Amino acid sequence: YIHGGGYITGSPEFAADAIRRFIAAKPCVIVCPAYRLALDDPYPAAFDDCYATLLWMQANAESLGMIPGKFIVAGHSAGGGLAAAVSLKATDTQDVAIAFQMPIYPMIDDRQNTASATDNNAPVWNAKTNKFGWKAYLKGLNAQHVPIPAYAAATRATDYSKLPPTITFVGDLEPFKDETITYVQELQQANVPIEFHLFEGCFHAFEMVAPKAKISQAAWAFLLGAFGDYCER
Repeated sequence: YIHGGGYITGSPEFAADAIRRFIAAKPCVIVCPAYRLALDDPYPAAFDDCYATLLWMQANAESLGMIPGKFIVAGHSAGGGLAAAVSLKATDTQDVAIAFQMPIYPMIDDRQNTASATDNNAPVWNAKTNKFGWKAYLKGLNAQHVPIPAYAAATRATDYSKLPPTITFVGDLEPFKDETITYVQELQQANVPIEFHLFEGCFHAFEMVAPKAKISQAAWAFLLGAFGDYCER
């Protein structure tokens, strides 16, 4: 599980509630990397840290009580973006078998040119903060004037066919709505099994900010229900 924070902030402790919910839904071992943040260490630092964590998990699966071939890669927001990128590389290289992935309302399109990302002023995360996060994360690549790779922004990928089954949701008021829907559609076109829900009237991280709200409870029920179902497969 990879914590969120726009690539610029956050910590594993920040994700403690989400981690507890996953464990309660289906007993499992969760590793949450304290990856380097972009204000000090831009791409590929965070990606490299997360991918190295996945390789470490595989190398130490027995001592960690993990089941090889049953690994799950998950995260919210920027953590979802990193999860999508880690899953891409794991399946591209076949380094690690991923049972399924959960990039939840992922931060995956650095171009920020969709209708939902343009001039978005919704609470929690909007067009201004999105621009700042991407600028920090990609500053090394932009300084070199090199193309942005798919492992930095998953919507840059051209082949999703190797990806595992995917679970995600997004609110319809947030900047990541359109890029999440496009990602889901491209996965469907690649015949990747998808569990997806769009929650109306919801801003970024609504289920984290207001976990007791009925729609937040519905979002958690959807996510944890799909998570539990896929764990049984």
